[in-house]
Amino acid sequence: MPNAKACLTFLGTGGSRFSIMHQLRASGGLWFDWRAFPVAIDPGPGALVRMCQNQPSLDPTTLEVILVTHKHLDHTTDLNVLVEAMTGGGFNKRGTVVVPADAVYGFEPVLHKYLQKKMHRLETWKNEGAINLAGNRTVKSVPLTHHGVECYGIVFQENGSPLWGLIPDTRFDQEWIEHYRKCRLLVVNMTLAKERSHLDHLSPVHVSRLVETLEPELTLLTHFGRGVLKEGPEKIAENIGKGKFRVMAARDGMRVDIDDLLIEFPDTNNKQPLCSTSL
Repeated sequence: MPNAKACLTFLGTGGSRFSIMHQLRASGGLWFDWRAFPVAIDPGPGALVRMCQNQPSLDPTTLEVILVTHKHLDHTTDLNVLVEAMTGGGFNKRGTVVVPADAVYGFEPVLHKYLQKKMHRLETWKNEGAINLAGNRTVKSVPLTHHGVECYGIVFQENGSPLWGLIPDTRFDQEWIEHYRKCRLLVVNMTLAKERSHLDHLSPVHVSRLVETLEPELTLLTHFGRGVLKEGPEKIAENIGKGKFRVMAARDGMRVDIDDLLIEFPDTNNKQPLCSTSL
């Protein structure tokens, strides 16, 4: 479907154990409708429910791919139930799952063995490796550092060119920044309100460095911890942008047209150019 859109829905924008256990923001990760090719990303707590409650609803049985950046609970609790949905309860051998190797073969794996036989394809991320999903759709991995588990960022590519990039939970490191060069859109997990050197999470000072180095057309912040929510994600995003860059705090249920950089809020039905909402 050459005219189909590439649209991203934030099922939830909460991050960290405290934000999620109290549901200060919804959790559940991302739904990426990649030109009529549905992809679930980091399906944490409530992903299935958020899909079904979304307006319009997002049908998990239509999923083609599930991507997991790392195996922590807030990114994988609904992984198995979504595999069941994607495979029609296990009766239809279809769909692709891409996970870190330790999520399947390491200590405390998070993907049930019986489900691995139900899907069409199971892949594990390789350092800086690219995986073709279908047609011209490719995902390229970016190796990251996050509290002792395998963790990978993702650059979504069409015809070999970057479409958008996801920077999940990670320690800040100059080495991985350039992998996101040429991404028009960056989605960044910013869990901390202040930099904390002993935690492998990003804070506003890190996001500022990213934005100033890469100069994407738009940066969307998500995966907010309790401190970020207390301080105000919108205020933090505005401070990072400094009137020069388009930086915005995502909201639960927010939908983004990646091609045109238009946004639709679940509570308004009004589409606006993102530049007018963030500058």
